[in-house]
Amino acid sequence: MAAQPPRRPVSLSAGDPLAGLNRWVAEGSVDAAARARARQKWLERQAAEEATVMGVLADLAERGTALMVSTTSGHRSRGRAVAIGADFVIIREERLGDVVVPVRRLATVRAAPGHDSPTGDRPLGFEVMLADALTELAADRPTVVAAVGEEELRGELRSAGFDIAAIELDGPRRELVNVAMAALDHLVILRR
Repeated sequence: MAAQPPRRPVSLSAGDPLAGLNRWVAEGSVDAAARARARQKWLERQAAEEATVMGVLADLAERGTALMVSTTSGHRSRGRAVAIGADFVIIREERLGDVVVPVRRLATVRAAPGHDSPTGDRPLGFEVMLADALTELAADRPTVVAAVGEEELRGELRSAGFDIAAIELDGPRRELVNVAMAALDHLVILRR
């Protein structure tokens, strides 16, 4: 075997013909990184502009992230989104149970502290409407608390239809109250 010549360090000084190539590659890397950052910012802005409340809720539900929602009446629910329909979300709260909130009543949605905010920018295909979900739920005659305006109506969910739900109130008279779906702020399912 022939002896190999000793290795010399490669010099990229100004007198070296590779120095220009090295500078060009370095400048290109910096330019590419700047373009990538600008594109990322543009994509984030575009996602924020296309976000929907339902998209944010779906992102949080898929991640299993704890969240807090508030309604236009000021009610707050903390927990995890366990079901989402075309016009409602169900938040599972440890202390209350499942809280059904019509999306039209949502004022704010936020992820629990320490979690990234979702983008909520994708198209969704939820088909189950609140009226359909309550109709199905009424078959089990659950004990509920319905928040309607200034009132909280506690009783058994007896039936639900297109725009109305019937609740038989707790108490000696067992009065039946018809609740307009449009007036419902939220509904807590206490017992099924």
